[in-house]
Amino acid sequence: MTYPMSSLQLSPDAVTVLGLAGTALPFAQSVDEEVERWLRPLRLYGEAGSALQALGVSEGRPSDAPASSQTSAETPTETLHQVTVAASRIAADRGGTTVGTSDILIAVMRHYGDAFDRALKCRLSDSAELMSLLEERAHCRN
Repeated sequence: MTYPMSSLQLSPDAVTVLGLAGTALPFAQSVDEEVERWLRPLRLYGEAGSALQALGVSEGRPSDAPASSQTSAETPTETLHQVTVAASRIAADRGGTTVGTSDILIAVMRHYGDAFDRALKCRLSDSAELMSLLEERAHCRN
């Protein structure tokens, strides 16, 4: 199966996030664990890291956080590819010249939906607050 890709380059931080997530995803036992595998590097690199840290998103999932045992329908490789393609489209739609970590973060948010929302809620935040912060920061850069 072939997937269309954007001609946009990945920023160095985006390459790092995709590499770390791609290495960690095969070890996730549920969709919620996959989200955690994405949040760890996203929290540490680039604009996504800055936004997540500003919201107080901690590195680990609280031990008392509710979790689902739902497993992913895609392989880790398929998930990584889907998120990368979606992030490229997001960057292109915003007129970007590179794919950044904020594009990956938005793609992950969309890909995982409710599971991503659960991960933020257990950290006392939500997707709406995160999107608002990302939009505010993007507006300030322009």
